[in-house]
Amino acid sequence: MRFRVKGSFCHRSFNSRCVLIMTAIVLALMSATCGAETLPDFQLVGENQSGLVFSPDKNSAYWVAWNGFWGSKATSRRVIYESHRQGDTWTTPTPSPFTANYSDDDPFVSPDGRWLYFVSDRPADESDTSTDGDIWRYGLDEQHRLERLKINSKAAEYSPVITLSGTLYFASARKGGAGQGDIYRALPTAEGFLEVDALGPSTNSSTGEWNVWVAPDESELIFEASSRSTNISESGDLYYSWNTPGGWTAAVPISTLNSSGSDLLPRLHPDGQTLYYTTAPIGKHATISSTNWPQLRSSLRTNHASNSN
Repeated sequence: MRFRVKGSFCHRSFNSRCVLIMTAIVLALMSATCGAETLPDFQLVGENQSGLVFSPDKNSAYWVAWNGFWGSKATSRRVIYESHRQGDTWTTPTPSPFTANYSDDDPFVSPDGRWLYFVSDRPADESDTSTDGDIWRYGLDEQHRLERLKINSKAAEYSPVITLSGTLYFASARKGGAGQGDIYRALPTAEGFLEVDALGPSTNSSTGEWNVWVAPDESELIFEASSRSTNISESGDLYYSWNTPGGWTAAVPISTLNSSGSDLLPRLHPDGQTLYYTTAPIGKHATISSTNWPQLRSSLRTNHASNSN
């Protein structure tokens, strides 16, 4: 599966015990500092972790783990892990039931808790030889259906997000967009997601937009953008936009979170307080970070209003 890192594509796909232990310690300290709940034991499953997301009832957590350095082609396949709350603790992480000999990434649980959406390089059928990522979903109910969505293109798709209205937001490198990658949305129909529309210039640009999160009520979004002049890192910075009666505001960089590496895969905890995101320095390991979202949101909007006057 090819994934975009610093203007090129590499495989996203587990060794150093010290790195794993330090990651767990840092995450525990962040949770205590930010007032976030305790987290699953990431150190058990890989050198890299990304894309942490929770079920709506807060009792299940899903994320991606793999071995190798960010930006390197010499990495293991990516696996979606899950852990479930039992009282005040979390179960030992295990690969999601649909795991096979493919790379799976970008998990997201639908607001009704029925589906786990994700991206995978698994073939659509026996004749499919493409290695680009497609959007799939796995039923979290008793039927456990595994489905590939019809809106996939011949190019790579990224970070599916479902809102309360049933609308699907995602990023794609498909032809016809404004840049290398763009953010799209697809409205639900009785036959599934059929019509795909690109978001406007307040979000998409001539460079690249990837790895989006959208609020359940579609009032705001965060996404990763690469190669913008306002970026700290060419690889990818986080940007924020919110919906107004006049449409989406021009996206602003989240400078307090952005680093010299890739910053991506924003995901808000169901309590609305903690924003999780992934920080991935080139040549090092990806880790999951967190921040207080209401405080950061207020700061971003206040600064935007001040700069607009």
